[in-house]
Amino acid sequence: MTRGRWKWYLTRHRLRAPRFWPLPVTLLGAGLFLSWLFPLIDREVTYYGDELGESFFAHLDSGSMATLLSAVAGGMITLTGLVFTAITLAMQFGASQLSVRVVPLLGQDAVMRWAMGTFMATFVYTLMISVRLAVSQEDYRPVISMFFAILLAVVCAALFFALVGRVTTVLNSGLLLRYLAAEGRKAVDRTHPNGGRTAGPAEDAAAPAPDHAEPVVIRLGTPPRHGQTLIAYDDHGLERVARRTGARIQLVPVVGDFVAQEAPLFLVRPGAGPWVRRDLTRHLLFGTTYSAGTDPAGALRAFVDIALKALSPAVNDPGRAVQCLDHIEDLLVMIAPRIAGRQAAAPTAFRHRTRSWADYVCIATDEIRHFGSASMQVQRRLRALYATAAEVCTPEQVAPLRARLATMDAEVGAQWPQDLDGRLARLPDSQGLGTETGDTRNGPAHRH
Repeated sequence: MTRGRWKWYLTRHRLRAPRFWPLPVTLLGAGLFLSWLFPLIDREVTYYGDELGESFFAHLDSGSMATLLSAVAGGMITLTGLVFTAITLAMQFGASQLSVRVVPLLGQDAVMRWAMGTFMATFVYTLMISVRLAVSQEDYRPVISMFFAILLAVVCAALFFALVGRVTTVLNSGLLLRYLAAEGRKAVDRTHPNGGRTAGPAEDAAAPAPDHAEPVVIRLGTPPRHGQTLIAYDDHGLERVARRTGARIQLVPVVGDFVAQEAPLFLVRPGAGPWVRRDLTRHLLFGTTYSAGTDPAGALRAFVDIALKALSPAVNDPGRAVQCLDHIEDLLVMIAPRIAGRQAAAPTAFRHRTRSWADYVCIATDEIRHFGSASMQVQRRLRALYATAAEVCTPEQVAPLRARLATMDAEVGAQWPQDLDGRLARLPDSQGLGTETGDTRNGPAHRH
């Protein structure tokens, strides 16, 4: 497998949201199997089981063991109910108070899936062992079965603590924003690696069709099973298809677009070689939601959604919006030099739209700038963000930042008619309202 194909395989594996139920069902099946296996082992090693029972549990008979196992089973079904409640609460809180883009991350969380599956598997295992002891006519000590049940109970206790920690992460906005920021940084590293993007190695191919040839429109058609939002595409694979067939291929939607059934996916100018629709669509990955782990714009959108809900009249929490701007600034500072250093690729047979630095600035700040215009804390933090981002930008990249600062300056008089408020609103402050004088440093965006 070539490097490009391996990278696409890893991308698909990372971005495709795993279903919640397969792991719990698998663990449940394992619990049923072990509830048959361990009693069989206990019967086969009756002598050793009796010896262990007499040495360590001299007054513990099969009935007492059944009672102990039943107690474990009752505790596990209670914990399973708590897990279900925690998952429901976390997803409801994430969707209503934060952003719908957070919900897929919660559904993919391994701790919640392992906790649900392990608790239910332990419940089924201990229940089936207790039933076997209740209906069995044989007199044997299920020592090994009980030891394994105790081990499962210890594992469940550890998972319970991990589950509490994960739910706390969701309910604590600071921890959740750190989690989203980590996903965003991974997305930046994946889509904008250090060193810039270069063209792939040249491959022998038939002569491509001229640009004036009438393109063939490839539409989505039947909606994909996993959703209709484009979350990734294999540019190397589509380039190989184009070179092999001699065609020119253009991907119409950009990552994050919801593609309707009859919306165009590709514009193809056929070449000398044959091609089929499947050769193109298998290099696309669709999902239900444009989440924070998809690409940098998805991460920025997640932070913007959370900030907008924090600035809504129903919530009115500008402090959370400032927290979001802290992480937005971090991502923008990380993105700017990578886009500036991106090498222009040689003309290729596959074309697609890419986001510019101005696009990222627009996605990250414009809505917050509009909805936070009445919050001095948000306005000052935005000015500090533009100043910090300008320090790592090239002269060409500073222009979008200066344009937004000029707009904010023009709005200060209308929003803050008092001299004191107007003066405060014009000062950048990395904490929003950390000091009266704001930040002492002025970035390139403030120089005239």
